[in-house]
Amino acid sequence: MTISFHKQWLDERWPVWAANVLKFLSSLVRTELIGMEQGQGLVCGVAHWHGDELALVSRFGSLGLTILVSHSKDGEIMARATRSLGYRVTRGSSSRGAVGGLLALIKAVRDGHNVVLAVDGPKGPRGVCKPGIVRVVQKAGVPLFPVGVASTRRFVFKKTWNQVYLPLPFSRQVIFIDKPIYFPKKACAEEMDHHCRRVEEGLRTAHKKAKSALKNRA
Repeated sequence: MTISFHKQWLDERWPVWAANVLKFLSSLVRTELIGMEQGQGLVCGVAHWHGDELALVSRFGSLGLTILVSHSKDGEIMARATRSLGYRVTRGSSSRGAVGGLLALIKAVRDGHNVVLAVDGPKGPRGVCKPGIVRVVQKAGVPLFPVGVASTRRFVFKKTWNQVYLPLPFSRQVIFIDKPIYFPKKACAEEMDHHCRRVEEGLRTAHKKAKSALKNRA
């Protein structure tokens, strides 16, 4: 009983501790945000690639963004950590056929909350946009902002499928929020595929601009 109690106590708290450590480490990275003013006063969606999440998650918690987290055990850990950073969390999946998670995000946007989603998820392949985020912003009638990241030094967790990385303390990074992408309210399967390719191109461009800005400030 005692072991079970202590395990539960630790399971509830260590994600929050880890989030605070990440926030502290992120504060040691000299970060420049470019393009943030574009979204002021707008309800919108925000798109990024898997792998960039550790570079981004501690930067936008104060904005109260809504994120989608799975019902898995790992999802529960993520939910506790991100709530402690200021995010609104809704549970579900963004994968094809996972209607509940997408409906929750659509409702969040219609209620006036901005949402953020790694668009090549939840299991990849890396760099391939799934339709979920497009459906959310389509149904809600809001723009989608692609976000790119560039950093001078990073530690890559090479055994992860998404090659997630952590910008190293005292390095420099640029987070570039590029111009918004708008979509029509409805789209057939062929049009949806085209919209996903637009998101991919938008994210590639945002990353190029982040790298260029970082290089110019070196």
